[in-house]
Amino acid sequence: MSDSSGPLIDGLADSGQEQSQQLIQAAIDAALHSLPEGESTGVCTICGEDIEAGRLELIPGASDCASCAQKASRPLPLSNSN
Repeated sequence: MSDSSGPLIDGLADSGQEQSQQLIQAAIDAALHSLPEGESTGVCTICGEDIEAGRLELIPGASDCASCAQKASRPLPLSNSN
């Protein structure tokens, strides 16, 4: 007995894979566009210290040092008001 749903299932799988690839590409594009552009002053806008050379190599337009950027991306702790 032959299965006539084979081409249909293959088509759906191809469509799903194409949609996944489009979503991945859109996420990559959004991430690239969120990176700072231009030259950095090399000085952190938060603490005033020099921005690490390795960070400037990876993110040429970085305005914050790695330590301040990490602190800024952490969620604030919940206060314990008991």
